[in-house]
Amino acid sequence: MGRRMRGAAATAGLWLLALGSLVALWGGFLPPRTELPASRPPEDRLPRRLGWSSGPAPAPRFPLPPPLPRDARGGSLKTFRALLTLAAGADGPSQQLPDERRRHVPAERPRSAESAVVHGGVFWSRGLEEQVPRGFSEAQAAAWLEAARRARVVALERGGCGRSSNRLARFADGTRACVRYGINPEQIQGEALSYYLARLLGLQCHVPPLALARVEARSAQWAQVQEELRSAHWTEGSVVSLTRWLPNLTDVVVPAPWRSEDGRLRPLRAAGGELANRSQAELVDLVQWSDLILFDYLTANFDRLVSNLFSLQWDPRVMQRATSNLHRGPGGALVFLDNEAGLVHGYRVAGMWDKYNEPLLQSVCVFRERTARRVLELHRGRDAAARLLHLYQRHEPRFPELAALADPHAQLLQRRLDFLAKHILHCKAKYGRRPGT
Repeated sequence: MGRRMRGAAATAGLWLLALGSLVALWGGFLPPRTELPASRPPEDRLPRRLGWSSGPAPAPRFPLPPPLPRDARGGSLKTFRALLTLAAGADGPSQQLPDERRRHVPAERPRSAESAVVHGGVFWSRGLEEQVPRGFSEAQAAAWLEAARRARVVALERGGCGRSSNRLARFADGTRACVRYGINPEQIQGEALSYYLARLLGLQCHVPPLALARVEARSAQWAQVQEELRSAHWTEGSVVSLTRWLPNLTDVVVPAPWRSEDGRLRPLRAAGGELANRSQAELVDLVQWSDLILFDYLTANFDRLVSNLFSLQWDPRVMQRATSNLHRGPGGALVFLDNEAGLVHGYRVAGMWDKYNEPLLQSVCVFRERTARRVLELHRGRDAAARLLHLYQRHEPRFPELAALADPHAQLLQRRLDFLAKHILHCKAKYGRRPGT
């Protein structure tokens, strides 16, 4: 009896082995499984989870940084978290959203339609650039700076200019300016250098004109507001910045390509479908945003879009709210405000924030041709800091009262320009078109 049972068990085992081999052979003829793109949540809802995504080829991600050190008061600072992930890298195919499929958007725009938006594969079309609001012209900036330097302050008011230590100044002629008093001099230095870097790059139309002033209660400029100066607790002899005050500004929300509604940043490129079915107003905004992201990378500014990304850890809807230090003027131009986090202070803490700034930069593969040309020129000349210093000295009489870029920061500016130039050339090599092709 036991012998018959052992024989039956052996026979059953052989049958199971044969059946398993047949299933494995049959599976080898089946086509590979196709991963369906994840559906996008409705626009009034955020995804339940930001971060890791399933799929055969994981996308590049913001790395998870170590916990931040404790601050000087003994309190613990918030730790970074993995906030967003990039879409599949430039080498991979872009994911198409479900609503884009319903609208039958082709994988590649017809050449005639694409040429109205982008030329050469990577540059915004000239026609589209001409529709970008002008912002601050050179002549307007020069006239305002000249007037601000000789103006007499007749009132200092709280509110309307950011941090509580700042004041809204009213001049004798009725015009107004934001007076920014830095917690330390490097903030005023960084704001001034950011303004002149914007001029060097041809982006001054987006940055309010800025002049430096020294707080001297008995001087003609400040004599009428001595009581306000005492209540502001500004140190006598401090250097402050005067920037043109702009009324009727409105908030700005991050455009869809960077809104991360599904935890990804979608590369902005002509070949990826991100420009399909965009309205003219949306495209004009994207032109300006591409400049903003390049500018914030070069200055290592962490107090604008990067700040919003960081805030996702406690405010999951932050990307649907107004962007920090960014507004729209009455004519539609984006205004890059409060750039004191750029260059000096930004460079000192760049290692902490570049895990957000670099992926943001790499998400852009369509550029303003004029901006790209300036970047490549500064890259090839290897003299960005020297040219910035020359521009600063030439146009700011109080330049000697604030230090210029230290040598390590001057070198870092050049390295960031080099990194940006290589990124532009990479996009051009990958997506650019030769004339007539």
